[in-house]
Amino acid sequence: MSGRAWFFLLLLLSFAGVAGFAWTRFEGTPPAVGAPESILVNADGQDLKIQVSDAGSGLRSVVVLLSHAGGEETLAAQELPGTLLGGGQADDEALELDVHIEPVKLPRGADDAILRVTARDWSWRGALGGNQTRVDIPVTIDRKPPHIAVSTGLTYVRRGGAGVVLYSVAEPVTRDGVQVGDTFFPGYPQGEQRVAFYAVPTDSEPDPTIRVVAQDAAGNVGKARWPVVVNERPLPESDVRLPESFLDTVVHRLATTEGIDTSEPGAAFHRINTELRAANEAQIRDALADTSEDRLWDGPFQQLENSQVTSRFAEQRRYFVGEEHVSNAVHFGYDLASTRSAPITSAAAGRVVFAAELGIYGNCVLVDHGQGVGTLYGHLSRVDVEPGQSVARGDTLGLSGDTGLAGGDHLHFAILVSGVYVDPLEWWDPSWVRNNVDSRLAAAVP
Repeated sequence: MSGRAWFFLLLLLSFAGVAGFAWTRFEGTPPAVGAPESILVNADGQDLKIQVSDAGSGLRSVVVLLSHAGGEETLAAQELPGTLLGGGQADDEALELDVHIEPVKLPRGADDAILRVTARDWSWRGALGGNQTRVDIPVTIDRKPPHIAVSTGLTYVRRGGAGVVLYSVAEPVTRDGVQVGDTFFPGYPQGEQRVAFYAVPTDSEPDPTIRVVAQDAAGNVGKARWPVVVNERPLPESDVRLPESFLDTVVHRLATTEGIDTSEPGAAFHRINTELRAANEAQIRDALADTSEDRLWDGPFQQLENSQVTSRFAEQRRYFVGEEHVSNAVHFGYDLASTRSAPITSAAAGRVVFAAELGIYGNCVLVDHGQGVGTLYGHLSRVDVEPGQSVARGDTLGLSGDTGLAGGDHLHFAILVSGVYVDPLEWWDPSWVRNNVDSRLAAAVP
């Protein structure tokens, strides 16, 4: 091949190389932007994360603006390293920008805005300005909390006791109910209004703040109070001596089942009384969270027939092995003794949500009565119902026994309101139910 031919060949190869390089620099894939399709912001503002990536020539710049009636404001801007010849870092891993929208900075009355995200890459397209992606996201500003109207009047409630309130909310909300200190009790439909059963937990602070709260889709929270008087009362205390026979049989059996060291019976009891109890209580709350939005019962709850109370609600128990103090617990229920293997009946109409072995409670049945109210039946020797089964007041659930952490044949009975234990004595009392539940719910708008 002649020298001239070699020259043209090299020239052609050089041209092809330059053309190939230029072709890659003219890549046409714009940056990808990850952001919500719309944004709803409350009076406190909102934090957002905007994700931007470019797998071609690499990100060059990102600008986030908020455009509104008063102009526009830059919320975030970033320039990325790179050159027109070499481009930038091409990576599928997104760049994440933190953006905060502050309604207080917007003009008065401005309820709408546009969040504009503009991203460019290092491509030679656009007169070397790069490929551009622009995303306009509509922003709605909602500064107004939901309005709540409470229709329930003066209410007296005891520590460890329950109450009910009727209220209305002027707009659709995502969450509503009663806040008692740090504890929340959700609301449910009641005709054209809302109803919430609530409780004053035994361990709540003195004179806790009680109010109806509602949160809208933007996160604004409305609050309303009504006259509530909390009647304090002393909680019973009890010292319990654990006999050697109880430790050798009941505690040893439970500890072995749960994989707890039995070499020190007092220590084994303490772990059962704390760790296993806590796990069981979590299971109970989870099961009873599956509650009907409708009230399934009517009238007072029924105490186990011909039963005697052997332990009271909210007993502050201290447990001893000999003279050694080994553990503490609160007894959240009533122990009811009748004949051995006595039929255990449902205290009110409802739906079984749990029927199986449950740690310290042995064979246990949980019944949902709707709107957050549930009952617990523990230590049964036999269970005769299944989850999902509807039961009427007085229907047999099983037979009494001594399963779980029980020293003899009896029923452990408890009532919970949205996972908080309350005193069954109120619910057994026809007068209390009539005055504190039925008469208040009768005022609901149909």
